[in-house]
Amino acid sequence: MFSSLLFAGILIFVVASKYLYKPTPRCPECHTPQDGDYPICECGYVFEFPDEDDDPIEYGDPNDAL
Repeated sequence: MFSSLLFAGILIFVVASKYLYKPTPRCPECHTPQDGDYPICECGYVFEFPDEDDDPIEYGDPNDAL
């Protein structure tokens, strides 16, 4: 009886910790965690933040910079 309660408690703890854990976004290139609301990583990777309208961020036409 005690072992089944212990198993149930461990199972509940594992499932709860899986769904309650919120990892910080990490850079896919250098794997450093994102620093607050700063959108650019140390290596130059740009974190994209979702807008309210769920449209992708547009950086402009690269040919316009020439």
